[in-house]
Amino acid sequence: MKKNVVVTGAASGIGQAIAIRASQDGHRIITVDIQDSSETVAKIIANGGKATAYSCDLRNDGSVIDLFDRIEEGHGDIDILINNAGTMGRWPLNITETTEDDWYTIFDTNVKSVYLCCRQVLPGMRKRGCGIIVNIASELAFKSAEGCTIYCASKGAVVQFTRALAVEEAKSGIRINAVCPGPIDTGLINPTLGEIPEDNEEQSFSQTALKRLGKPEEIAEVVWFAASEGASYMIGSVIMADGGVLAS
Repeated sequence: MKKNVVVTGAASGIGQAIAIRASQDGHRIITVDIQDSSETVAKIIANGGKATAYSCDLRNDGSVIDLFDRIEEGHGDIDILINNAGTMGRWPLNITETTEDDWYTIFDTNVKSVYLCCRQVLPGMRKRGCGIIVNIASELAFKSAEGCTIYCASKGAVVQFTRALAVEEAKSGIRINAVCPGPIDTGLINPTLGEIPEDNEEQSFSQTALKRLGKPEEIAEVVWFAASEGASYMIGSVIMADGGVLAS
């Protein structure tokens, strides 16, 4: 059965890879990003898939409500939601160098957006007695890293939000899990502001047991498994896909 799959943060990186991977099974993909995600849609359509792009600031309550109203009006029920939108904000910064704006930018993007999107899709999923949500957290929910304290805290919040919500919604036939990527070769591993230490890339390599950065496509496979029927007995699980960082 073909499904409607919403992927946030789908303009590039892991989100784009997830959207493309999901489309390969014939599902309709709805890409959502504050940036233009038409490139992702074009790639999906070029390969024979179905996709539509929406632009939205997922940190804003009213915008998210309007977004899901438009999606459901145009495409019907949402079967799978993958909350991938995220930011590291300005980094690396010592906590005393950060501002309140840094806090809100990171938490609103990484945590509030997950809450707002889940809140919008859950009523319909409950009514139908089925639905799948996969939230993208990070290995940094479990491991500290210098210069990104707020980011680490935000991803820890995503993990606990996932676990708590999964228990609440299991009785309604809804499966909610999280995937925690490690160092992945995307634009997010580079700072949006500030200067990156010259040895950052080398450090990222050395942290993993595989001695390399992961590829977005590798994470997409894990995420799509979590969204598949193969993961039917997983509720509130947190899947590590970190190249062995936490095992090392």
